[in-house]
Amino acid sequence: AAILTAMPLPLVIKAEGLAHKTEAGGVVFLRLAADLPEAVSKAMAMPCQNWLIEEMIEGTIAELLIGVLRDPAHGFVLTLGAGGTLTEILRDTVTLLLPVTETDITQALDRLRAAPLLNGYRGQPATDRPAIIRAVMAVQAYVTAHADCLEEVEINPLLCTASDAVAVDALITEGERP
Repeated sequence: AAILTAMPLPLVIKAEGLAHKTEAGGVVFLRLAADLPEAVSKAMAMPCQNWLIEEMIEGTIAELLIGVLRDPAHGFVLTLGAGGTLTEILRDTVTLLLPVTETDITQALDRLRAAPLLNGYRGQPATDRPAIIRAVMAVQAYVTAHADCLEEVEINPLLCTASDAVAVDALITEGERP
């Protein structure tokens, strides 16, 4: 109950196979503690296994996508790009083969059309690049550690602020062992 003193808070539906939670009405921002009963009632009516009240991330400068897919011909392929609800519209991505270095990640981020946002556009603060790089390196480490059974990992969005990069949604798909 103490967490409900910090508003607004996102209530997020967690359902297998529900990739686009926003479009399905699966993300509700609680503005007041009094909004909780109605939001929970709606969440309970949805075909979902779980729901979660998350911490609100303030000061988001950019939303990124970190995706890794197993490609039968090339191994694991990393995609970095503009993320969030605009991923499909912007189609602003860079693809690299794993393993990658911090320099590779930095260069890939600089090739995005969204790079000016990351670097502090029109007097706005820049994102915490080291935090973004740590997030990508952590995904790579996870993929490497689970390479025998992993098909896909996607973080979308990675909320990038001036002081952090926070994964607020992730998808992990396991497959047949190669």
